Amino acid sequence: MAIDTLILGPVTFTDFSPPSHMPFGGQQAMVVHRLPGGSRVIDTLGPDDMDIRWNGRLWGDDAYATALQLNALRRAGLPLPLIFGGQFYMVLISDFSCEIERLPLDCLYEITCVVTDINTFSPLSSAALAAADLAAAAAIGNS
Repeated sequence: MAIDTLILGPVTFTDFSPPSHMPFGGQQAMVVHRLPGGSRVIDTLGPDDMDIRWNGRLWGDDAYATALQLNALRRAGLPLPLIFGGQFYMVLISDFSCEIERLPLDCLYEITCVVTDINTFSPLSSAALAAADLAAAAAIGNS
């Protein structure tokens, strides 16, 4: 059985905390030169990944502590690995907000990450998959 695991830096989202939807994608940055007679010359500048944003619920004895940790990571402004669905990105947390519903057990959160360097993206990289496997194993061991 597959485990729905999302890893952002030192935080592993398991149980109720992973989002039901996880977006990814972006655009191809380009410049279009329109020439007389209707011809075009297109210069591609490379991929421009969209911000990765999601929301969810932190639940359990460590929900509030995890929310505080995510906010501290946002404040630190350091690049973090983001691993989900066999994909690996290096990101910065640009936005994080949390609403406490029942302290300390239930916190609703929203988070936005900006991809820092497209050159660090490597789908299904062995390092990303190994980290995801270790996190999944730890999650199974803690259940």
